[in-house]
Amino acid sequence: MRKLYVFASLICISFLLLAAFAQAKDTLNIVVTTQDLADIVQNVGGSRVKVTTICRDGQDPHFVETKPSYLRSLQQADAFIETGLSLEIGWAPSLLRSAGNPKIMPGSSNFLEASAGIAVMEKPAGKVDRTRGDAHPDGNPHYSMSPTNVKQIARTVAAFLKRIDPEGAAQYDKGYSAYWHAIDAADKRWKEALKPYQGANIVTYHSTWIYFTNHFGLKVCGHVEPQPGVSPSSQQLNNLTQTMKDKHVKVIVSEPWYPKNISESLAKRTGAKALTLAIQPKSLPNTSTYIQMMDYNVNTLVQALK
Repeated sequence: MRKLYVFASLICISFLLLAAFAQAKDTLNIVVTTQDLADIVQNVGGSRVKVTTICRDGQDPHFVETKPSYLRSLQQADAFIETGLSLEIGWAPSLLRSAGNPKIMPGSSNFLEASAGIAVMEKPAGKVDRTRGDAHPDGNPHYSMSPTNVKQIARTVAAFLKRIDPEGAAQYDKGYSAYWHAIDAADKRWKEALKPYQGANIVTYHSTWIYFTNHFGLKVCGHVEPQPGVSPSSQQLNNLTQTMKDKHVKVIVSEPWYPKNISESLAKRTGAKALTLAIQPKSLPNTSTYIQMMDYNVNTLVQALK
């Protein structure tokens, strides 16, 4: 009887291991470049995906240092999704080459640039060279700051997941629908909150916020950086100070990784408020999801514009 009990126990354990192995095989390992993409993919994919993010913890997505853990994640990945429009051009291509996983290389069926279907803004005219600073040659890549674009990204991601994992199509459709409606409902709330301030002029540190301001009816009348990635001179700051006074600018917006001293100095000169807002979930407290991040940004901005 004891041998029979042991044998039965081994059979049960074997079935449990087989079930766990089958479940693991059904889970797609997806590596994404940024936290906004991670939020979208996780919501659309649900339990059928395991999402690993490379740029996290408030890092500037333009610049990411290579770590061995990134290579291991890419080597084990079933799919790779990036923002595109040259946002990750300084680090993603070299990481993918070093990982040596042909399944997720650009041009492969399991590689996705999430900008498909996006109406790209600020496409530069003419030749882009170093005289334009770190200008993006393909247009402004911060398109996820528009909730409308986030719904489009979710649609693109759902179609991508259904193509590489047809058996999960029903779950991906369900996840996409739920996420779309959640973003849409939140967007109505955000637009209502900012409606009284449509047409207000703001200054931003970097040319990041054009999709956000265009979506909510605000205007960017200047940047702290005269060119993307270029620090301003004293004369340029004096000119910007006068512009802010002339246009009654109340807000200077920057991301967490930019130095605060210049924005704070401008704020003292002009009476504006220097705000640190988030363009990626989890880059500031209470911004764990895209909706929480936008709640934080909109509420903070409204308080400053009052």
